[in-house]
Amino acid sequence: MSGSPLGASPRTGEASTAAQRRADALRRAAQAKREAATARAETAIRQLVKNQQEINFRSVARAAGVSLDFLYASPGLRRRIEGLRAQQAAATAPAPSASPSPAETTGSIVHALTARLREERAARRTAVDDLEQRLAAAHGELLRLSRVLQQHGIQARPSTLRTRP
Repeated sequence: MSGSPLGASPRTGEASTAAQRRADALRRAAQAKREAATARAETAIRQLVKNQQEINFRSVARAAGVSLDFLYASPGLRRRIEGLRAQQAAATAPAPSASPSPAETTGSIVHALTARLREERAARRTAVDDLEQRLAAAHGELLRLSRVLQQHGIQARPSTLRTRP
């Protein structure tokens, strides 16, 4: 082994230059990829606006073929999507009406019926639990009485001691 530091060789300068070139090429490729994704996202936003479609992060990501993370991490795109989404929400906000819409009425009926069903199921479960406890107590009483009869030498009739058919 020579006394040179680890990794040092006569070609160290050439190796670091080649590594630097590869790193620069990777940086340029990543930058080009980011720019292409940004352009696709911008195009997708314009297309969604033109077609009067809902604008949100998911719809833009789907239309542009980019990830949600990319859109959230890009400050300019993020501000634009949030602004357009807010505009759409303000434009499509329903005016308060005196009478509920059929969908709201249907929704409240469904909620009321679901709550009623839940209550009835709970009441039925409570009744079944009570009946099961009573049945268990009756079986216990039959067993106790059967043992009392046996102690007195009386044979109980098998047909009267059947617990279940």
